[in-house]
Amino acid sequence: MFIFFYCFCRSFFEQEGSGLETERSITQYVGSRIKFFRKLKDYSLSEFADMIHKSKATMSKYENGQISIDVETLYSIAQALDVDMNQLTDFPVSNREKKLTFNSPFGNRDHVYIYYYDGRKKRIVDSYLCVQSAGGESKTTCMFYMDVASFTNYEKCQFFYIGEMNSFDIVSYLTLANQTNYMEQMGMCILNPLQYNRTTWGFMFGISYNPIAPFALKFLLSLNPLPDTELTVDQLLITKNELKLMKNLNMMLLNPSENENLRK
Repeated sequence: MFIFFYCFCRSFFEQEGSGLETERSITQYVGSRIKFFRKLKDYSLSEFADMIHKSKATMSKYENGQISIDVETLYSIAQALDVDMNQLTDFPVSNREKKLTFNSPFGNRDHVYIYYYDGRKKRIVDSYLCVQSAGGESKTTCMFYMDVASFTNYEKCQFFYIGEMNSFDIVSYLTLANQTNYMEQMGMCILNPLQYNRTTWGFMFGISYNPIAPFALKFLLSLNPLPDTELTVDQLLITKNELKLMKNLNMMLLNPSENENLRK
């Protein structure tokens, strides 16, 4: 299926007359994804070239998008990096062209934006979540870029996770694994009112690196990137009533009714 997808993308853009420029963009994109995962796995260019039985010069040209990659080589690269081929070939297209082949809880979106306040860093942390079909009606694969430098260059992130998402009418659950340290597993629980609102709330939980301890945090999920003028630290903090509930019930509960100011 993934081989067909890659060949289809190239054929489609050639037929549509986007021409060599679009094909070159796809080649450059695939190369950048290979480079991203290679660095994530901490392989040098020479080491990885040896792993797939190519020269260092050829591997460099692959990553820089100077030459196209045949399907057999792309498959070998995906195996060496221990990733699915679709994680190398998920070339983004405009929303006008895009038609998802799976039932996303985010509407006709294969990516969303996540915000939370980190008291250790004293700042709002921006993160980027991508979803893809996993072949089932409700299950999807997902890639989570945590603490990105910018949404236009989200691959420059502090932490990178891959996992699965199971979606139901009112809630979605994510299980994720850090790709540089598989011991670090993380989960998310997201409320699903996005057919009515452009934002929703959720919990993220796992193991903290500083200090090393179990953690849970509240985050905001948005269908669109939010401007700095629209998002403040106070909006992302745990509210007084949520703290009161935690004290009385000995559990952390989100109170969505208190967070309606961002649902427009």
